[in-house]
Amino acid sequence: MKKSILLSLFGYLICINTGFSQVFSDSVFINIQGTIGKLQGENENLKSRLEMQSRSLSDISKNQSLSDKTKWEKIRTNLVKSAEVYKILSDDIIDLKSQVINQDYQGYIKKLSSVEKGPLGFSFEEVIMKTAQNKAIFTKKEKNERFMTVLKSLKDSPIVGLIPYASQAVNLSTAAVNVAYAAGVQDKKVNFDKIREFEKELQRYTGFYNALDKANLTNTNSSSQTVTLLEALQLDLLEKFKKDVQKVGYNPRDIRNDESLDDYFNYLVGEFNTDYVKKRVADIESKYTQKDGKINLADMLQTELDVRHVNNNLDYLQSLCNRFIGIHDQYFDLENRYFDQVKQAISVAKANNIIEAVGDRPAQMVYDDLIKELGAKKKKKDSAIKSSINIKELKDKIDSVDIYKIL
Repeated sequence: MKKSILLSLFGYLICINTGFSQVFSDSVFINIQGTIGKLQGENENLKSRLEMQSRSLSDISKNQSLSDKTKWEKIRTNLVKSAEVYKILSDDIIDLKSQVINQDYQGYIKKLSSVEKGPLGFSFEEVIMKTAQNKAIFTKKEKNERFMTVLKSLKDSPIVGLIPYASQAVNLSTAAVNVAYAAGVQDKKVNFDKIREFEKELQRYTGFYNALDKANLTNTNSSSQTVTLLEALQLDLLEKFKKDVQKVGYNPRDIRNDESLDDYFNYLVGEFNTDYVKKRVADIESKYTQKDGKINLADMLQTELDVRHVNNNLDYLQSLCNRFIGIHDQYFDLENRYFDQVKQAISVAKANNIIEAVGDRPAQMVYDDLIKELGAKKKKKDSAIKSSINIKELKDKIDSVDIYKIL
């Protein structure tokens, strides 16, 4: 009986292990398939370019110029490839614009900036109240109580409420100290040493808020600049796109009143795709196909000046791609700088000994966890952008366009 149970258990464990191994193997197999697919695509692009370059060199060595066949093959291939580039570049611009402001990442940093209790374990508004109460700046009880009432009303002031979080803390502190000094002018018995102690205590906190405020302001400006650059690039791309597609035979509709530029672009590149371009190329070729089935390439190249114009100006599309890559790389540089500045602000909080215990976690653990979580959110944000924007793919696609002006 025992032997039977042991055999059954052993068989069950083998089944579990086999099932797990199968799932693992399937996952690995899918990843390998994806990698092979990408490599095959890159290999096909490279092979196509090498064949085209080989024919070009052969033509030049024989005739000192490209043959009509090679010229048309370049134009035809470039038209199809450019449609792919338009699609990828448009998608990348839209993706980066949408991810410049990441609510999870920015929201977490916003909590650090709050005057209410946040990840650092303290509430700055409570710190102001407790410090004022402990210092007992005024000799008379009623004056101290009046001062406390004024401090409570400062936070609820509409003017203070309109100020961004980190600046709000600094302004609240400044207002509290100014109220104390102003009241001291009218009270001859006030202890100015206690006001200075009150101010010095608050400065331990405002040092952190000032550093964070500076980081947030820089990030806001750089994010706004990134979006502005992307929108300008998008408009330049749209202008180039409309000129090119009309020469290929596609007449884009105007943007609707209720339609965003992103949605409009998605519609256009969805319509003007590689299948559309291949059909247009086939239509052009059919116009010059003779009775013997051969295409009159010389006549076609002399007559179809519009497609030649598109081919001869693809270097501008390449420059637009390079502009995007520059904006993309600059954005990550600015984001890394912002991350470092936020960490420096938290280090100021640690150095000023203002981080408090949270639950059963001591201040040091709160600091360590905070840095770790901030890094994790930054990594998640960056990964989301990198997974949706493949810079290598964009570079490969624009490189697959053989920039050669056909005269």
